[in-house]
Amino acid sequence: MRKSSGTFRALLVATAFAFLALLASCEDSPSGISTDSSATSSVIESSSSDLVLPSSGSWFGGSSALDSPERSSATLSSAAFPVSSSVHRHYGLSSAMLESSSSASAHNLPKSSAIEQSSSAAFSAASSTASSTASSSASMQSVSLDKDGFATVADVYNSLSPEEKAVFIIRHSEREDAVTMETELTADGVKMAQDLGKSIKSDEVLSYITSGFVRTNETANNISLGRGETALPKLITNYDITGNWFLKISADSLAKHADALGLKGSSVELMARWAYEGGYPDVFYELEPRAEEFIQTVVLKNLQKWKRVSIMVSHDILVMPLTVFGSQRKVALKYHEDYHWINYIAGLAVIVGAGDSIRYIPIKGTDSGVIDYLAIYKRRLY
Repeated sequence: MRKSSGTFRALLVATAFAFLALLASCEDSPSGISTDSSATSSVIESSSSDLVLPSSGSWFGGSSALDSPERSSATLSSAAFPVSSSVHRHYGLSSAMLESSSSASAHNLPKSSAIEQSSSAAFSAASSTASSTASSSASMQSVSLDKDGFATVADVYNSLSPEEKAVFIIRHSEREDAVTMETELTADGVKMAQDLGKSIKSDEVLSYITSGFVRTNETANNISLGRGETALPKLITNYDITGNWFLKISADSLAKHADALGLKGSSVELMARWAYEGGYPDVFYELEPRAEEFIQTVVLKNLQKWKRVSIMVSHDILVMPLTVFGSQRKVALKYHEDYHWINYIAGLAVIVGAGDSIRYIPIKGTDSGVIDYLAIYKRRLY
């Protein structure tokens, strides 16, 4: 009996690892990688991008009927631009906020129960400037973070001072299973984006920047629709946000590299280990300088072209490391430890004040900023 019990436990553990590895390997397989040579020389969605569950129609809604929106004729480039020492970041967290529970948070899936959110300490993000002048009290804002380190998009939007400009960099909304540039949002993904728009409804005109993929375009369009905007926005297509920014190797070889290292979570585990622990210099750029370069060349360089508030819709392979960077590795996205990954329409708010002072706040557009794959596995198991 004891031997039988031990064999059962070993089988259960092996099954769990196999399931979680399947989740990580079903993101975007090499066969799902798409290129668009007419748009850019390397518009490739990484094999670690858009992590999804292997699912049936009962898990996800039908496809969206939205058409791909009109793109702007001007493509924003990212020519080499030196990282300025004038950009500083502050991310204040109570020590109680740094603990993450792999069993407490859950993916915002259709038909799933509401995610219980614990009360959180106030997040105080202070703008620091390049000069020695003191920060203006008007630029000091406080919002609440949840147990995983995320504030709601609405709270951050409402906390902005009139003189501040903000770019909300988010992952697209929930998409269909097949992964190509033309993959659309699910019906739940459409609703998710519209609900986010409703939460930041105002008369203010926003800028919308997307990667040019249909799902990022549809996410932006539906946020706009939720805000009550009468016409589809003119989308600004930026090919620097397709997902390859942090990679030194080709996107389709990322999963193979992870497999060669024996990582059970494949490319997702590899990216999480790199983002939190560093290393893998043959695969990734160093997180901090590369993220700072992104802020300089993609955000600050183009900020004057955009409205006071911009929504940038990208993919998880870009948004996840940026969020880890902005939180100084305090946000709970340690897939290699707790099987957390960046959720749909979650990401990082980049808030720029006077003198190019900058502050970062991790943001969520749904109940949770993370997908908890261990919790999903347990629900399926029992």
